[in-house]
Amino acid sequence: MSFVSRWLLPRSLGMRIHNSVCGYIYGRRWKPMRFSARKVRMGEGTAVSFIPDLSGFEGEALFCRDFNYEPALVRWLEANAVAKYDLIMEIGANVGIYTVFLDALYRSAPLPRDVTPRIVSFEPSEKAYRRLLANLAANGTSFVNTYQSAIGRSSGVQTFFEPTDHLTNGSFVRPFSEFFSDEIVESRVVTLAATELDRWLETAGGRSLIKIDVEGFEPQLLEALRPSIEKYRPDMVIEVLPLTAQALNECEAISGYDRYLLSMNGLHRRDSFEGDKDHYDWLLCWPGQPHAIDNLAAAKAAAR
Repeated sequence: MSFVSRWLLPRSLGMRIHNSVCGYIYGRRWKPMRFSARKVRMGEGTAVSFIPDLSGFEGEALFCRDFNYEPALVRWLEANAVAKYDLIMEIGANVGIYTVFLDALYRSAPLPRDVTPRIVSFEPSEKAYRRLLANLAANGTSFVNTYQSAIGRSSGVQTFFEPTDHLTNGSFVRPFSEFFSDEIVESRVVTLAATELDRWLETAGGRSLIKIDVEGFEPQLLEALRPSIEKYRPDMVIEVLPLTAQALNECEAISGYDRYLLSMNGLHRRDSFEGDKDHYDWLLCWPGQPHAIDNLAAAKAAAR
């Protein structure tokens, strides 16, 4: 079925097969199955490999050769990451979709001989972290350091809530996890103090991006990061959901940042965060500093 779907059918039919098979869509629970890595294309043409899992987003790789995951953010990173950042930190890396994608971008680009880019990824969930490591191995990554850890106000351990069959929605906010399942698995996970990130930020020379996707915990995490944000002013990409938009608008840690909604048409400047039904990712940049240029939008404007 995988071979026929990937090589003989159009993507639209491949996705119909994917949606009918994968358990997280229709509630089916398959017995554990092992698949070999499948090569897919992200963005305009970045090749990566994922080990498919029927309970996660990587299951799409089993049935399609184009991996259409969060296309607006993927396209923006494809146009900007290598040119603008020597350090990208992922807080909430989950199974490593962006980790392997970013590494592939750096490996495929000509880099200055005196620059070694770094991707530093943090993921507290044991199950997600195991799958992250498997995906890294399948891609032979070169620039990645990963840590099975969350980021918080102080180092220690903290209770983590994972909804059954929804690996991507584990959170420190139990009510958030309960949106996805009535079965919540609690575990104690390692938390690293946010100030520890300074070890990386201070060597990046201002060319740093922090990507945050922590399932409803964004406002609390940004307050924990406040000393580092005020000191280094990194660019940030954060997920903004309707239930966190108001708290993020009131978050003092990012009050001075310019805010841009990421869409397939590029960046859209907004004075405040708002829940968007189609796009959840926002770019934050400090005014007056050189920051990420929206190369995609610029290219389209030039073409017109």
